[in-house]
Amino acid sequence: MREWQAQDQPTKRQRVTFELVLRQLRKRDFAVLSTVDEAGNPHSAGVNYGVSRPGHPFALYVMTRKHLKKARNIALNPRVSIVIPATRRLLWFLPPPTIQLRGHAEILDWTDAEGTEVFRRFWMGRRILKAYNESHHRGETRICFLKITPDADIATYMVGYSIWEVRKHMESASARVVIPPEYCSPSQTSLAPGHAVASR
Repeated sequence: MREWQAQDQPTKRQRVTFELVLRQLRKRDFAVLSTVDEAGNPHSAGVNYGVSRPGHPFALYVMTRKHLKKARNIALNPRVSIVIPATRRLLWFLPPPTIQLRGHAEILDWTDAEGTEVFRRFWMGRRILKAYNESHHRGETRICFLKITPDADIATYMVGYSIWEVRKHMESASARVVIPPEYCSPSQTSLAPGHAVASR
């Protein structure tokens, strides 16, 4: 088993790259965001997200309101995890590939320039911005952005693999990707590049 893993690791490093993961993230805008409350109880919610612009440190942005559970939890504990299902258009009925990130979230004002620009770059984001602008005009004052700065390593499953490959060796489709330094902000944890590992 160890010999098989050692032989398989170089292939994973070449196949599942950060650039591939970033392309998959930019193609989508739905994720499941998980937070923890003051008692240590987990909470998960479906969210729409946007990815930071090219040339900016890698981060995800979510628009919400400060009184909602996920924002209240983040105010107490900024550690979060987020899972993005990369549903295949023609094989939508099969379990999708997933991208799994952990990181640090912060609450920003709803007028944050970077968050606003990120949401202007995709269709659902523009709809969300419009809805919250209308809500603000009606007196809503609790609108905010959540900025999620991921840890330096990202776990993936089935990303870059066909369903036929996964049928033969299910665990072979698990991989770990390290964010290159040029995409990192100073707050992101430095992690030396390593081999692909089981992540599920």
